[in-house]
Amino acid sequence: MDRSNFTKFKIISLPAIASTNTYIKERIDELPENSVVIADIQTDGRGRLGNKWIADKGALSMSVLFKNISSAQNLTVISAVAVCQSLYRLYGIKAGIKWTNDIICENKKICGILCESAIKCSSDSEGHRSYVICGIGLNVNQEKEFFDKSGLSDGASLNSLYSREYDKTEIGLYILRRIAILQGMAFSEVIKTYKALCVTLGRQVKLIRNSCEITAYAKDIDENGCL
Repeated sequence: MDRSNFTKFKIISLPAIASTNTYIKERIDELPENSVVIADIQTDGRGRLGNKWIADKGALSMSVLFKNISSAQNLTVISAVAVCQSLYRLYGIKAGIKWTNDIICENKKICGILCESAIKCSSDSEGHRSYVICGIGLNVNQEKEFFDKSGLSDGASLNSLYSREYDKTEIGLYILRRIAILQGMAFSEVIKTYKALCVTLGRQVKLIRNSCEITAYAKDIDENGCL
């Protein structure tokens, strides 16, 4: 594999931590841009709206730190496309995107993406600094029993769907490569690919806004990745 597209990433591998996103948050000033934290086990991962992300050793738990960038939504779009492209190019697996941050395969959720942004004030000449932490949790090698015992009837892993073991490191590095490539493209082109992969379009959906649930028809995705 050509490694030139992800040499900018500094990878930190850890055996077990509570959350890869939290690890970066707690060290955001000391970690260089494009730091990547990969944990073999994540004990307290989170998804959107504060939902808990259950991940054992079979999952790929990875977070990337981007500095001087303000749009978490853009990186959510880029990361979702990167995951789908990686699975297809590596293994011929066709996955889709459930807007905005879930990756679906065989009608099961196999991956969640949580991008969190922050702006910090600085006393030096740089003024405000913006950060985005992009967390990716991909179910890779868990057995079907893991999802049954965890009450995750809508969840699955690559292993539980296709009955084979996968190389988490290979997948993680390929996703990083695709993120780097997509960042170098015009975002309008990335959006076109995102829309083509999105399984939400053309369906009735439930949206939660200000703690209220509303039903709407998913007609299109705009140039910013919003439904």
